[in-house]
Amino acid sequence: MNRHLKRYLSFYLPRLMLSSFLICILSGIFLTIHYQPFGDVFRCVEEITTVIPYGFFFRRLHYISGQLFLILALIHIGDHFLRKTYKRYPPGEWLNLIISVYISFAIIFMGFILKGDKEGIFAGNIMLNIIKNIPVIGNSISNIFIKSGEEFFWLPYLHHCFFLPSLLLFLTRKHIRNWLPDRRFFLYTMLFLFTGAIFFKMSIDIHPDAILPEIKGPWFFLGIQECLRKMPPLLAGIGFPLSLFFLISLIPLTKGHWEWAIRCLVLIFIIAYGIVTISAWRF
Repeated sequence: MNRHLKRYLSFYLPRLMLSSFLICILSGIFLTIHYQPFGDVFRCVEEITTVIPYGFFFRRLHYISGQLFLILALIHIGDHFLRKTYKRYPPGEWLNLIISVYISFAIIFMGFILKGDKEGIFAGNIMLNIIKNIPVIGNSISNIFIKSGEEFFWLPYLHHCFFLPSLLLFLTRKHIRNWLPDRRFFLYTMLFLFTGAIFFKMSIDIHPDAILPEIKGPWFFLGIQECLRKMPPLLAGIGFPLSLFFLISLIPLTKGHWEWAIRCLVLIFIIAYGIVTISAWRF
């Protein structure tokens, strides 16, 4: 049983992940044609969903394929971590893989902002405030990712649609070259996602002027959002994610007790963050 599970994770999972990513890109091209990152973005998204022929379908397809890609990427990196297969990779290549996971989170998060609704604007402002809290360079760095005012959606649009996906493909080009899915794999994944897009119901977009008792970000951001209530923004939004990044990046360079200690710290961090995320989601 364990042998079959390992074979599934090492052979099928990366190909399913890449198939989901390709479908996400293809559906995103349709949305990019109709999306306008200036003016009344919320109205533009609503028109894509309700007026443009099959706009609702492509939006659902883009959403679930992106979510599936992210979840499969987390499972894939978790498989490397648990089976210690990171020892097979040079430190530089392992570092690229970890950076790629963070980029995947950033791509999904930027897409959440681009909804243009109450939740998207709220998430964008949180990101803007976190970056601005970085000492000395915060204001300068924030202008690379997001700006307040009329250009609020412009930079997230560029990052979500062009810069970050291109960077993701560049960093993983060596890792994925043997995993490109064949026609059968791609068709099966497409059939699954197309079926999901037909029956899946997305949450209703919230008008930017709506008054709500509480606003929440994407599911993977809920833990950080909850920590922001009780901790300084720099610690919750920058310190913790970077600490996890450095710990995971150091694993291939360690042996013996040091490797064991870092693996335990990583597991404790992930479990704790999962508990905080679930509690924020439920309550």
